[in-house]
Amino acid sequence: MAYDKGCELIKNWKENTVYISLMQLTLLVVNFLLITIISRTYGAETYGEYASAKSLSVLIGTATVLSLALVVTKGRAQNIEYSNEIFSNSYYLVIRNLLFSLVLLIPIAIIFGRDYSMTSLFLVGFVFNEMIHIALAYYQAQGNFVITSKQILVRTVLYGLGAWFIVSQGFSIIWVIVYQALILFIFFIIAHLYIPKKELTNNTSKETRSKLTKSGRKMVLTSFSSALISELDIVLLGLFYSGTLLGVLAWSRRILEIIFQLLAASLDIIFPELSKAKNKDEVSAIRVRLRKVFIFSFSIPILFFLLKGVAGDIFVSLLGNDFSDVSTYASSILFCLPVMVWSRINIIFSRALNFEINITKSISIGAVFSYGVYFLMHRIGYNPAVLSIIISQVIIAGLTTYSFRKSNETI
Repeated sequence: MAYDKGCELIKNWKENTVYISLMQLTLLVVNFLLITIISRTYGAETYGEYASAKSLSVLIGTATVLSLALVVTKGRAQNIEYSNEIFSNSYYLVIRNLLFSLVLLIPIAIIFGRDYSMTSLFLVGFVFNEMIHIALAYYQAQGNFVITSKQILVRTVLYGLGAWFIVSQGFSIIWVIVYQALILFIFFIIAHLYIPKKELTNNTSKETRSKLTKSGRKMVLTSFSSALISELDIVLLGLFYSGTLLGVLAWSRRILEIIFQLLAASLDIIFPELSKAKNKDEVSAIRVRLRKVFIFSFSIPILFFLLKGVAGDIFVSLLGNDFSDVSTYASSILFCLPVMVWSRINIIFSRALNFEINITKSISIGAVFSYGVYFLMHRIGYNPAVLSIIISQVIIAGLTTYSFRKSNETI
């Protein structure tokens, strides 16, 4: 029974993966081209600030939106009693939290040494993106990722083309971020209009908001944990490095992140079905098959390492001489990919099986250790940035595995 359930899930997974892969491939190409244009036009130092501000906004934004897209997806999949009210009340909560976060960001930006204007605009764009996914949760809860993929595909192309035009005309990099936020807002409106009218009510209810907030506070724990795995390195790099070096390191780490997100998206689509798992056998049947993704991920850093000389020439041609060390750094940093994939698997399972608190504690401890690793390696001075990233991700992967196993024993 559990085996049949696992096979059915994998079949649906493969059907959706075609669209997910196309979407992620487009994201990969557009984002790569965009940061290439930004880096070559504005230089490594400006790109370093751009990347650090974006990573900080992701961490703050993740806490701001309370993972309400996931809450709505899970709620709709389980057909909870207030399903029709879930969208309007989620929008209300997200906008309210955004206003509070923009005020809180002022001292945070000062502490981390980031530009407030750039970081706040990234934060606004992040929130609009979450609202898009809240709206699209109507279809995702049914296991339909086709509409989501098509929407993201179109807006990614528009964002890339518009941003390229802005950069090519010599405007400030701030206008690239403004344009992104505007595009995300427009596509939120489109996503909302896709929801059938009979599935919506514009009523806002304090009781419904209270239930959503309660669920969101628990769900956001694993979302914030995922964000820490993805963005913590660049935020910490911004604390210990600056100027051209920060831009080079951020570029190298972003290569890892782009590839990681490509693989992670194919994992995320199991969440609605995994939420319905009723026993350990069903969980184990799914988990065993996901190990194939983990094993496959080793091939990517090995291939890049073998071709790092060619990659180095390509990066210099694309970005300029300031980025001559990107390939060298990336060839080592990419070996974090398998452990990041495994951490993501642990987070998805913990989220679906209500182990959020335990795994978040583990990753939070890992984040503290990561800061210690960065501080220590920076003092030692031998290839400190690369070793810091690798050691940090290995520690977090080990802690997430331990946390999931201990939690799963209680089922």
